[in-house]
Amino acid sequence: MAYFSAYFRDLSLSFPTDESIFRGVFMRVSSSGWVGILLALCLVLFFRIPGSNIRVDVTEGAPGEWTREMVRDAAPEHSASGEGKASSGGGGEEILSLARFEPEALLDAHPPRKGAPLRFAEAVPVEVSPEACGHWSRENGTARWTFRIEAPGARNLNLGFSRFRLPPSARLELRVDGALMVRPFTAADNEDHGELWTPVVVGPELELVLKVAEGEQGAVELELASVNRGFRDLSFAAGYWKIGNEAPEGDCHIDVVCSAEQSGVGPALDQYRDQIKATGVYTLEGESTCSGSAVNNVRNDGTPFFITADHCGITSGNAASMVVYWNHENASCRTPGTSGNGGDGNGPVTDFNSGAVLRAAYALSDMALVELDDPIDPSHEVYMAGWSRTGNPGMAVGIHFPSTSEKRISFDFDAVRSTNDHESASNANGTHWMVVDWDYGSTEGGSSGSPIFDENGRMVGQLTGGFAACGNDESDWYGKFSRGWEGGGTSSSRMRDWLDPDGTDTLVLDGATSGLARVTIADAELLEGDSGTRALEFTVSLSEAVDERVELLYSTWNDSAVGGSDFVEASNVSFFLAAGQLSKSLSIVINGDTIPEENERFQVSLSVVGGAPVAIGDGAAWGTITNDDFIEPVLLGPILVEGRVAESVSVAVVAQNTPTEFSLRGAPVGMQIDGQGVISWVPAESGEFEVVVAVANQAGSAEGVVTFEIAPNSLAAAVDSPGGISLTT
Repeated sequence: MAYFSAYFRDLSLSFPTDESIFRGVFMRVSSSGWVGILLALCLVLFFRIPGSNIRVDVTEGAPGEWTREMVRDAAPEHSASGEGKASSGGGGEEILSLARFEPEALLDAHPPRKGAPLRFAEAVPVEVSPEACGHWSRENGTARWTFRIEAPGARNLNLGFSRFRLPPSARLELRVDGALMVRPFTAADNEDHGELWTPVVVGPELELVLKVAEGEQGAVELELASVNRGFRDLSFAAGYWKIGNEAPEGDCHIDVVCSAEQSGVGPALDQYRDQIKATGVYTLEGESTCSGSAVNNVRNDGTPFFITADHCGITSGNAASMVVYWNHENASCRTPGTSGNGGDGNGPVTDFNSGAVLRAAYALSDMALVELDDPIDPSHEVYMAGWSRTGNPGMAVGIHFPSTSEKRISFDFDAVRSTNDHESASNANGTHWMVVDWDYGSTEGGSSGSPIFDENGRMVGQLTGGFAACGNDESDWYGKFSRGWEGGGTSSSRMRDWLDPDGTDTLVLDGATSGLARVTIADAELLEGDSGTRALEFTVSLSEAVDERVELLYSTWNDSAVGGSDFVEASNVSFFLAAGQLSKSLSIVINGDTIPEENERFQVSLSVVGGAPVAIGDGAAWGTITNDDFIEPVLLGPILVEGRVAESVSVAVVAQNTPTEFSLRGAPVGMQIDGQGVISWVPAESGEFEVVVAVANQAGSAEGVVTFEIAPNSLAAAVDSPGGISLTT
């Protein structure tokens, strides 16, 4: 049985059937229903109005799994859905809509526990490709493909592409409400295994945007195979409206940004600042997560090896799905022992590596060693941890992500004990190190795979599991680095072949900062001018001099500024830094005009194509064309904002004609407005407060009233503020 429905905008048609009446046409297809379908399509063609949109849904196969929907001009060509396939498209907007699911049941089924990876998402198989799905448009020589995904009830989303190969001009973006969530994916992300797995993005909706030079459109190979919908909040999900995460259960954890005094540990904490930079949290197959650490090798060549726990489930078949996050740390120290210690954090989510190859695994000591697909970006300042495979550690320092929240550090100032896994009896030949009990901090589910360091700052093992938690004196067990060194005696089961490929038999190795010299391009800004052209100069820099020429390509990308009218566009234009050269200007020509308009911007991106081996640091920059033609602003209002005592209130004043100044009059204590027109305030008392907002530019000024209604505080309350104030001319 299939169901067919068509909805018409700007076209009013309706008639009854044996089932129901919808706006537009709804028919149940049975042995006699095809006549009705043909009649509906004839009506569409007969009454078609230019510019009218038609939405068509067809659901087949397993009901409720997902539906592909299209909004387009005129009658649709075809639509299909079912157990994982979306095909053929036509023009207009296209949406892959997953059936609503309830996260609570999955949360109950997958609680955090040490000794197992933490499940956070459910995978939904799909088949989506630009050849068969989505909407293509073309402008100024650039082809643009868009495809939207909706997953009602999901707390976050991440994607797995079974086929990913982009030509040099292409870039794939993940956007929510038009905002770019993480860095664009480019040809630099092409790998031999042909897969790409994305970071996690907050919320139930996501838009894919692919941009490519028209001449290279045929070279795009892209197939989305898995939409992974989160049932657990993650602190490392990207998104502007991230409002929470899976906070740790205890309040004894020590943020790695805490000072020696704040932590209570004392000066010992400062001895592990480098080791803190080595530890990362990662997702696997878009569904589970664990911790681990970057690790140095005897050659000290920066090869991106990463060690974690074998029980986290990495195999040769799924290692490509790893996404490792670096520097996910809270911005401030949440004092141990206070209620805020276990609260939500604000760790950044912009530093990551996608994809890996499994090099060795040894279950007995719970070791898994992978090599990340790409060099670690030097701008992430990741530390390649040193290690020791000799002696008995006199103390233990664990760096980890409890419940995969922001990075924490734990200390036990007593010697660890050599045992077997989850055994307390001493055994000199044991497979694990036992931390008898932590003196400061602890671990939780999600900490699995995280490193343990000795008194010399060298890694000696990775977390298997245990019973330690805030408020108890229980133990944890870490698989010995020394046992994983020889492993099972083969290249695929021991670390020796990878971390000491020249067979030097090194027992102790210090850590090192990772990476190649990095290329960056800085944002630039230029006053538009009323006529003629001007050159907007971007500075391309190299972090350190290299002995060879660095060969690059650069391209421009439209945003609010459009190539061909606002600036002279570029696509895969050659650019180079000479041997020994640290910086050079890159010029884009800007066209002047006398049109009153917003400040406009576009992007310039770099890619490395040859010459010296270097890494892309910040490889994309914004070019801002500053408007110099103004019209007096007009403020629409009044505006009402609701809030609660002691809870942050924020509202944005948005202007379409580029005010250059924002100010407040009659504002209560603590209320501020920034240069972008965002009012922020933490009210100290309840009541009604009226504030005058003034905006101005070179052509004049305008004022309006914003009223804040502040209610008494409630711990369960949430701030309800409007999206902004609209200013028009």
